[in-house]
Amino acid sequence: MKEHIKQKIYEKLGEMEKRNAAKIAALTDRTVLSNYRGLVREGAHGRIWTDALQKALLDHEIVVIPPSNEPYFIDSTVTIPSNRRIEAEGATIRLTPECTVLMLRNEHTQVGTHAPIDKNDRDCNISICGGRWEESNTSRAGYGRTGRYLPAPSAAETGAVRSFGGVSTCMLFNNMDGLTLTHLTFAHTAGFSVQTGDITDAVFEDITFESCYADGLHLNGNSENIITRRIRGEVGDDLVALNMYDWQDSSVNFGPSRTVLCEALDLAPSSGYKALRIEPGIYTYDDGSAVDCGLYDAIIKNVRGIRTFKMYFQTPAYKIGTAPERGDVGSADNLFFEDITIDLAGPIDWFREYANSDPVRGSFAAFELGSNIGYICFENIDLTLYKEKYPYSYLVCVGPKSVRSGDREVFDPYLSSTIGCMELRNVTVNGAVPENPGGLIHTIAFDDVNGDGNSTGKGEIEHINWLYYIKST
Repeated sequence: MKEHIKQKIYEKLGEMEKRNAAKIAALTDRTVLSNYRGLVREGAHGRIWTDALQKALLDHEIVVIPPSNEPYFIDSTVTIPSNRRIEAEGATIRLTPECTVLMLRNEHTQVGTHAPIDKNDRDCNISICGGRWEESNTSRAGYGRTGRYLPAPSAAETGAVRSFGGVSTCMLFNNMDGLTLTHLTFAHTAGFSVQTGDITDAVFEDITFESCYADGLHLNGNSENIITRRIRGEVGDDLVALNMYDWQDSSVNFGPSRTVLCEALDLAPSSGYKALRIEPGIYTYDDGSAVDCGLYDAIIKNVRGIRTFKMYFQTPAYKIGTAPERGDVGSADNLFFEDITIDLAGPIDWFREYANSDPVRGSFAAFELGSNIGYICFENIDLTLYKEKYPYSYLVCVGPKSVRSGDREVFDPYLSSTIGCMELRNVTVNGAVPENPGGLIHTIAFDDVNGDGNSTGKGEIEHINWLYYIKST
């Protein structure tokens, strides 16, 4: 057990929280948004505060948005300079129904899709406390249709073109140091509620999602010192996504993430997709250089409502016999999953291979791992399995996945991955303590499963530590 590594993670993140708090406390120049009511415009749905909020943020360090019985409508993107704080307790800030661009972003955002970003012009010390942040949507719209990084489209535009092609969110923060989002509620967001990347020293705490339709917190690569704590509510996809690698339509930042704590995550039962995505992978820039978008020194603990933790590289579905998108298995090390309750009532992805218990492709698990991992630990895991219905369900599956949809492959059966050391401590299954982990862990191996010469891969575990002890009360 690498307790010293865990302690260092907590110590480093504790120092970061103090650093962020000190920078916030140094801000003193305060105004109230109502002082800028002269810039308010009348709109079809209510008063538009976009210009007022933008000017207030340009003029002052702290902007207070007072409680109000009516929402503060925003009809275009508002940019936040460095050393700014928004306090919005009791206020509702809402995008107009016609607005298809994102609501808030930091000033010096950058695209890292084609090459690593230039870090010479970074923002710093931005915080938002309180407020209900809404879009005017009733369902997920699809990448690039809402939360776009563009001026609002004219009537002649058809809608899918974005200057930051991987951004689809209510709030975007990247290329910056020192972000603190606390006591926020998001509602009716059709894309991600918050998207970040190329960021250090970020705290997301006491955040609630109500009727949101994609990811809650979508945290992309090149990030360090990240805390997500007491995150809860209803989302249509991942409550928290740690996507160091991602597809180009959902990221503009690629690279490793280091020193991460995800604590007290509670997904609402009404949420449509009960998964938490963690995605390492190899990403290739335009010049052919590659970066390992790995995850290092991460603790994920006290999680409820998640059925499957997905940790594998995945390309977009491709036609069998053609080349999949470029990329490869990513790496990870020193990962700690603790105090997690999982009811594996069925496969997270309802493909017939899983639903019908296909003996070759039908394995699924609470933790699906397809990355090259040095050390991973599962501690105090309370799992419910339904082996009589799903004989190929497990605590952990290691290796590639394969699902055919017509002539297309959904996953990447040609990928192999290895775990150096897996440690399991205090794992219970259906209320009992297994004598050994033999029936809980499954390594997957495919031998040209699609008959295309590109579907042979396997998962391996070099060493397993199985421990049980009586927990202190």
